[in-house]
Formats: sequence, C-alpha cells, structure tokens
Amino acid sequence: MKPDELFTPTNIASLAAASAAVTVVGNALYKVAGWDPRWTAFVAALAIAYLVLIMKANREWYEWVLAFFNACLLYCSALGINETGVAVSTKPGAGFARPAPFFATWIRSHS
Repeated sequence: MKPDELFTPTNIASLAAASAAVTVVGNALYKVAGWDPRWTAFVAALAIAYLVLIMKANREWYEWVLAFFNACLLYCSALGINETGVAVSTKPGAGFARPAPFFATWIRSHS
C-alpha cells in the first residue's frame, strides 16, 4: 500500500480493510443521513463480499454462498471494531457542549 492510497481494489479484499470500510460506511451514513448503521453496515458488508467475488477470475458456484458468510464475518468484525471505538471514545462528565463522537453503538436502537 502506497502512502497516498487509502482503499484500493487489492487491499479492500483483506479482512481488516474491508471491516474498516464497513465500519466507516455504517457510521458515516448514520452521521450524515441518519440511516440505521446496523442495516447500512450489513448492506456494505454484502456489497464488499460480492464485489470481491465478482472481481475474481474463476468462480465456483459455492463461492456465491460463501460470499454471504464472508459478509456476515465482515459485519461482525465491523461491529466489534465499532463497539471497541464506542468503549474507548466515551468520556464521562464532558458536559453538554461535547461534540457527538463518531462511534455510536449499533447494538441499541437509533430510533
């Protein structure tokens, strides 16, 4: 990975980069549009898992099924990343003027 590149087609396929992408999409769409991050993150995980499969030259029929389970793995990894971010970014007693943190729990409802 070059210093001037963030996500490329090569490294987005790695679990760490894909999980980070799912986390960022879920949180960014919640912050910008108010969309439930549980669903946007899951859709992002599905999109990445199937995009990785589509980019593959030789595909077997069973890989389409495995892509769904890979998406579930991505989502669960992103959930763990996000909840860790929530735990480390919560500062008690900061007052009402404290800006909203980027990480908000996906476990509780956002409605």
